[in-house]
Order: sequence, then C-alpha cells, then structure tokens
Amino acid sequence: MKTEISAETEKENTADTEVITIEQTFDAMFALEATREKTKVLGYIPSFFTTASLPFRNVNKQVFVRKGSNGITLTLTSPKNVPFGKYGRLLLSVLTTHAVLSRAKNEAVFIEYSTLAELLKEMQLPKQRGKDIREQLECFSNAAFAFEQKVTESKAGYLFADMYENGNYPKKDVIVTTRSTGNIRFTEGVQYQEIDDGQDVKFGRFKIILSAEFAGFCQRHAVPIDYTVYKEISSASGKDLYAWLVYRNNGIEQNKPVFIPRKNLVEQFMPVEENANRSQESVNYSRLIDELKLIKEKYYPEVKFDIKSDGTGVMLYKSPTPVLKDDTRYALITANI
Repeated sequence: MKTEISAETEKENTADTEVITIEQTFDAMFALEATREKTKVLGYIPSFFTTASLPFRNVNKQVFVRKGSNGITLTLTSPKNVPFGKYGRLLLSVLTTHAVLSRAKNEAVFIEYSTLAELLKEMQLPKQRGKDIREQLECFSNAAFAFEQKVTESKAGYLFADMYENGNYPKKDVIVTTRSTGNIRFTEGVQYQEIDDGQDVKFGRFKIILSAEFAGFCQRHAVPIDYTVYKEISSASGKDLYAWLVYRNNGIEQNKPVFIPRKNLVEQFMPVEENANRSQESVNYSRLIDELKLIKEKYYPEVKFDIKSDGTGVMLYKSPTPVLKDDTRYALITANI
C-alpha cells in the first residue's frame, strides 16, 4: 500500500536533503583547498649557482663577475644585460627544473607556453609580474656563464709518477693546483609573440630552447629545493642563502660541523667593492646574519647553525634535509601546466 506524503512534508524532506548536499559540497571544497594550500612544489637550481650567483639588482652591464667560495669565479655575459634579482633567480630555477626533468639527456630542451599567464602560473606569480619575467627572459635569451675554479691541495707524490721520467717522482707530498674552466649558454633561442589589438597588448606563444650544454650541466649538477619556500623569500640575497644552506647541508657529516669564516661568507654572498669603506664588511656581515635568522625563523626552521658571538663567522651543523630528489611530498614545478 502506497503511503501518502503531503506536499509540505515532501518539501521539508527535500529541503533537508538539499542542505546536506550543499554542506557536503562545501566541506569537500574546503578540504580540496586545504590540500592545495599544503601542496609543496619541487624545483631545482644549478648547484654551481649556490656558490656564486646572479647580481642582486639590475647592474645594466653586459659582463658581471662574482667570486664565490672554493676558488670559483662566475662570469655572466649578455649582449644586452645580464639576468639579475629575485625574478632572475626564479626564472633560472624554472629553466633548470625543465632541464632536469627532461627525458633526453645532454640534448637541447624545448619549452612552450601558450600565454604569459601560463608561465606566471608555473612560477606561482601574479599577472602583475609579467613585465618583470619578460625582462628576465630577454636577459637570459642571449646570455652565457663562464666559470673558473682553482683548487689547491696536498697530495702524495706517487700519484703523479706518470709526469716524471724514470720513476723519479717525489717521495713526499706535493702541492697540486687544479684549474677548471667552462663556458655555457643558457639558451639556443627564445621566441614569443606580442599581439596589439589597439586597446590591449597580449604576449604569448613562448618558445624557449635550452642549450644542450646548459641542460646537461643542470642534469649533472642541480640541487632540489622547495620552490614554494624559495619563491616566498623576498630578497635575492635571502634566496641565495637558503639555496646554499640546502646544498651545503648535503656535505656536512653528523657530529662534524663546518665553520664558515665571516670573510668567506661576505665574499660569497655580499662582496665588498675594492674602494668601499672598511666598515662595509661589518655592515654586509650583519645583513647576512639577519637574513640567516629570518630563514631559520620563517623558511627553514630545521636548519642548525651557531652564530659566533665574537663575530668571526658561522658554524653549520648537519640538519634535516627539507627536500630530496623525487620527494613524494612535493609536486613538480611543471605538474599543473
């Protein structure tokens, strides 16, 4: 027997059902947003650029030289202007990440974006930063970097017996200086289109070809970083310090801290010009210490270091690694494109 249900009761039941459905929908939406907020993005930068990096600001130069640690000298060249600043660093990370993720090894890597907005989305930047990114892309388009490293160390003489006649090699340790150089183009070509409809200008159909030597260099010498954190660090020097801490941590052994002298820290991250006031080193060192404290407070709380109270430098300790290669906690920087 069919039970009669009044229209009013049916309306109430329907309303209840609709309320539950709406609430469930909103719950699902909030849950999804919460997941998105927690998603971390994995990126890469060439490990070489954690030792010596781009200029902090626009130097308006075709040649820029920076001396890093371990006897490394970086020389950036460009027929227009060398890449620079925090946006230059972000774009370098994106280009490096594409190179590392490429299936083809030691070959040119082809990258395409339909619109400038697509590139900005990958970089997690608002559309207002479009002009800055186009500027950096222009800088990278014809730029190259050369590196030179001179390492001096003591080694056993017998290791170089082949360089001496009749086995008359030194029977004691010898001083060996190894000199290494390289010259690498960032790209083979960059192309994009500018569309002017009389009222607005759009930029799109970006084509970037990373050079085979740059792609290969990145594939052999890149360090994984938390790109989300890297992007959030506002200063260029702060980005350099964060990347360096992540990379440097790989070489520190447990219970064997590494001391970084004040002079070396300043020389690597905020070098003093030759004609600068003598007190400038102290000023720059103080700024770097402030950056290190901020990184530990906001961006890399697991990092362990001691700042010497006598102002002589910083002691680095083995720290939990914030990100590893192929870390499953992270989405790749190119995942949403």
